[in-house]
Amino acid sequence: MPATTSDAGALTATKAQMCNVSGSMGKSHWYRVAATLPGSMNLVQVELWDGYGAFAGGTVKTGSFPVDTTFGACGVCVRGLGTEGATSKEYFATGGTVNVTAVGGNGAPISAMLSNITFAEVDATHKAVSNGCTASVTSAQLAGTVMQVGGTGTGTGTGTGGGGGACATGVGD
Repeated sequence: MPATTSDAGALTATKAQMCNVSGSMGKSHWYRVAATLPGSMNLVQVELWDGYGAFAGGTVKTGSFPVDTTFGACGVCVRGLGTEGATSKEYFATGGTVNVTAVGGNGAPISAMLSNITFAEVDATHKAVSNGCTASVTSAQLAGTVMQVGGTGTGTGTGTGGGGGACATGVGD
């Protein structure tokens, strides 16, 4: 990832998904919107999780939120990928703001504006790499159309499904 990406402008999402939170039977969701930063293979991804961080006790909604900086417990997560393939470096946001301007179900728009996002390189366990790389994105807007992945299942016993997660949890997957 370049050390600094100034204003990336409006970016078309390479992924825009609504996924089921594992074990919720389709009642809780997480959203992913990812885009390639201009001039490189670098990727930035915003994840929004029902019931965590800014959305504790509730569902994902529009508004301006500080980035959550604890992997595995964040409601507003921002992740990055330096390059794709065997030599890729993963980054996790250490600060900044995400303004969610649109979010909805299957076929609805999703849009998130990033402001002053700072990143630190993380290892496979999502811990900061000692003397690892850092990066920042001054601003970018990621936008796409939500595609629901996994069932909406209610477990009614009528064959409507149990709402499996079915979303990969890596950056850009």
